[in-house]
Amino acid sequence: MNNPLNKKLAEMLSKMDEKVLKARLNAAIDMLKNGNTEELANKLNKLDKNELLTKINEVDASKLDELNINKSELKQQISNADLQKLSQLIGENGDEIINKIKDIIK
Repeated sequence: MNNPLNKKLAEMLSKMDEKVLKARLNAAIDMLKNGNTEELANKLNKLDKNELLTKINEVDASKLDELNINKSELKQQISNADLQKLSQLIGENGDEIINKIKDIIK
């Protein structure tokens, strides 16, 4: 009896996670594009870079599809200059993280 309820709850939580991820991704891109790098740098400095790298390594094309994230849109929104700036903001492991992002969206 709980199984259909559990499936529905899992589905709803998954959709919420997708929306949160998309909102965060769009907010980060906006901060980067609009020159609000100080706020973005503060948020990035609070993250464990090794954990971030681990999470990014879990992402691939199928995961993007699963999250309904369009790679073409990401490519259009993010320039190489944006990625270079982001790498500098990340600091430790920045180049490695950015290279992984480039691999994901190519």
